[in-house]
Amino acid sequence: MKKIYAFLALAAVAAGAMADNYVSDGTGNVYTFNTLSQIENSGVTVQEDGSYLVSANFTIAEGDVLKIENNDVIKMATGVQITVDGNADFAPADTAVVTRDAEGSTPKGFWMLGENGNAELKNVTFEYVGMVFGGLNSSLHADNCTFTLHNGKSSSSGALSFNASCGGNIVENCYFIENSLNAIGNGATNPVGVIIRNCLFWHNTTANRNKPQINLTCAGDYDVVITDNQVIGGQFNLSGGIGVSNMMGMGHTGKVYIENNYIADNRYGFTSIGSVDCIIRNNKMINNCYEANPNNGGSCVSIYDISSSSNIYMEGNWMEGGLWGITVPTGAPNINLGKIDDPQAEDYNPGNNTFVNNGNGGVLYDLFNNGTATIWAQGNTWNVAEQTEENIEQVIYHQVDDPSKGLVIFMPAKTPDTAVEEINAAQQTEGLYYNLMGVPTSKPAGGIYIKDGKKILVK
Repeated sequence: MKKIYAFLALAAVAAGAMADNYVSDGTGNVYTFNTLSQIENSGVTVQEDGSYLVSANFTIAEGDVLKIENNDVIKMATGVQITVDGNADFAPADTAVVTRDAEGSTPKGFWMLGENGNAELKNVTFEYVGMVFGGLNSSLHADNCTFTLHNGKSSSSGALSFNASCGGNIVENCYFIENSLNAIGNGATNPVGVIIRNCLFWHNTTANRNKPQINLTCAGDYDVVITDNQVIGGQFNLSGGIGVSNMMGMGHTGKVYIENNYIADNRYGFTSIGSVDCIIRNNKMINNCYEANPNNGGSCVSIYDISSSSNIYMEGNWMEGGLWGITVPTGAPNINLGKIDDPQAEDYNPGNNTFVNNGNGGVLYDLFNNGTATIWAQGNTWNVAEQTEENIEQVIYHQVDDPSKGLVIFMPAKTPDTAVEEINAAQQTEGLYYNLMGVPTSKPAGGIYIKDGKKILVK
């Protein structure tokens, strides 16, 4: 009985401590860490070096604003969670840093789940902490921010996690570096609308978990746009590049755009799971092969859909050095890799996909159709010496190899263009140019580059 009373007493103390956590008054005030440091029991104190120590949880109520000021350095203690039910103005003019208070500390970071709370993040480095965001009427805009060394305590969905369905989100010009789990993600039941553009994803999922660096659920009328990013893996055997999914079979009237990305050195390049409507165009996928067992992955692109309701359009992609080029493990999704018979047709697709050295066990696999649907794949360049039907048949697995599988229609293939277009540096058009080592740049100074499948000499 004494043990029960002791337990109840400890619970009461804990509840009292939680009740004492500071909550703003919700009357439309703007709170900075400086003003919070002047409020008793806010949990924020000023240190000798001018930084702010956050040693206890606090909440900014709906209607109020939490603001990070220029040159702020904010240090969070283990277990500390800052909840913002109002708005977040994290956009200093030049720079600010949010980090842990000591080596080994594991703060929970920021939680923003207010239905009407928006977040503006700019010029802030989030180190060892992450952000969980989501509200039906809310949106987040992150620009020129760095998320690095996230400890995974705020969310298993990533350094920047969307925890509720919301649209209008933009993440641009940001850096995601060596986070323990994935960089950006959301839950399986919480689809989001988001644009992710011109960001660097570098060696994320350092814990080597079965997660891609970008991991998003797609459903409803939300569009997902992932464009002009670099997604560079750390050669981990469980961490992929980009993944989109609809594992709960939710209706999806929006579209997914995967365009102009450089994806390299991951377990796999891109994968979709479930019913999605996806356009995959002008991506460069190099050496996404770090899967120990080829039967478990290592594809440049993998399309998995037992519902057979996906629509996948692929054009102008360069796929090189995977254990597989494109794999369709099962189902009968609608996949269009090239359909060139009628240029006026609604489903016309010039193809222009290129396959280079994808294979395992001494066998080349440009396209492995283990599903039951017919796949159109005309107008592409296959990994054979001459683009003949007999040669291409050797790098494709389909109905010819197993009558229970779907047919791949791959002829006519694309005749390789050996011409080299010459341009002056001033004539460069928008988009990524790749040097002969596969490294992308937006403004080459000179030399031979590949752009949109063409050789270009920049003078």
